[in-house]
Amino acid sequence: MQTPPSGGRRAPRHLRHGRRGRHTAVRSRIGRHRAAALVVFAAIGALFVIGSPGGPPDIAARAEPAVRSDTERVLEAERRASRGGGRTGDQPSRSPSAAPTASPTGGKTPAAPGSASPPAVIAAVGGLTRAEMNNAVTIIRAGQALDLPQRGFVVAIATALQESHLHNLANANVPASLSLPNEGVGSDHDSVGLFQQRPSWGTVAQLMNPAEAARRFYAALVQVSGWEQLAVTVAAQTVQVSAFPDAYAQWQSLAEQIVAAVVPG
Repeated sequence: MQTPPSGGRRAPRHLRHGRRGRHTAVRSRIGRHRAAALVVFAAIGALFVIGSPGGPPDIAARAEPAVRSDTERVLEAERRASRGGGRTGDQPSRSPSAAPTASPTGGKTPAAPGSASPPAVIAAVGGLTRAEMNNAVTIIRAGQALDLPQRGFVVAIATALQESHLHNLANANVPASLSLPNEGVGSDHDSVGLFQQRPSWGTVAQLMNPAEAARRFYAALVQVSGWEQLAVTVAAQTVQVSAFPDAYAQWQSLAEQIVAAVVPG
């Protein structure tokens, strides 16, 4: 225990304890009030410094994070309060899907402007299969591209009906034809394709291409003088030089029916 300064008197122990307790309580209350006042004055001073155009930039910079931190805490408390009422769990935000719209073409997507439209599928006629009708359409389109009259289409279709019944045939005697797209395998010498053309007509790949085979047939047909006025069987035989010259006549009616379905009017 320290000795009190000279000339001083020590109070009785019970009085010292009582005074110390009262003074401590008073000092504690004063300290709290003083601290509160300092906080208030500091906040007011910070606002004046921040709002003043000529305020020191370093003071404003130090005061701004404190103000922002207080604001963020208030906002966070409000968000927590708004989330707490009767919620069972956060749900992910979903944007509403666009409602499906009816297509003006009845469910088919319209072609973009300037894009090529897919070729129309023409119903098979005369008991033809889908593949046979497709080959017939290819032959007719090749003739249209050459600007030939419909009579030429009838001659070409009648010829292909007789030669292959509109099947793009490979040939067991022509191995190269077997690796190309085909609709069956024939064995007539070295003839291949819709028109059963032989090597003098072109390469195997050319003759196994229905459109190219048709173009080569038309190129030979138009070389026949007056072919438009000839009977279908005569025109076809002049081009094909078949061993059965009259066989083409039996297909004329069906050939006309096919051409009328593809080129109406």
